[in-house]
Amino acid sequence: MAGERAPRSGPGGFLGPVEPGEGTWAPLVLRPAPPPERPPRLLSRRQKYLLASFLLLLVLALTVLRAANYPEQAANSPPPQAVPFPSQAARFTYVGPVPGGPETFALELAVHNTGPGPLDVLEVRQGYRGLTVLVPGWLPRTVPPGGTVSLRVDLRVTDCSGAPADATFPFLDVTLRNTRAMETVSQILGDSYARDLSAALHSACDHTDNRTPATSTETPDKPVR
Repeated sequence: MAGERAPRSGPGGFLGPVEPGEGTWAPLVLRPAPPPERPPRLLSRRQKYLLASFLLLLVLALTVLRAANYPEQAANSPPPQAVPFPSQAARFTYVGPVPGGPETFALELAVHNTGPGPLDVLEVRQGYRGLTVLVPGWLPRTVPPGGTVSLRVDLRVTDCSGAPADATFPFLDVTLRNTRAMETVSQILGDSYARDLSAALHSACDHTDNRTPATSTETPDKPVR
């Protein structure tokens, strides 16, 4: 046909590729790009379930093993130190008189705590009707384990007829508390406290004869209440 080129023969007489003639075109076919590959899944849903079940069984096994060994460990461990009663842990010392107001006998009282835990001083009282007790500052006061706290105690004469002529065996009632119990302990603070209190009473009440007999006791301490 006119307009078409005859195929060319290559070396050796073979025909080469047919070239398109003028006015003709070969379509260019574009292949679509392959979809991106999905990232590999680390664990399937079934694998996650199996792993969670294994971890739960492992925790349960460790808990049972620890519970089985606890009685043996408790038997081999030393028993905890028992907390004594407040009356067994507290020691009181009369330090001496301190300056006070008119008709007031002020003293310093040291409270020692020999126990392993804190000790609280809740209240300080005395048994004479004509005397009142005041602890300046605040109560309760906490005494740390193995420590000492100083208390100022003011004894004021309110009625000479209710105060003894001579305080032979004066005592103070101190209410104490720790983690084991709460107790009120009656403490006699010794001869120095008795002499100083008697001198203060004479100084405040020597102008009147309206007195009551001195109070005495044969036991050093009243029972713990």
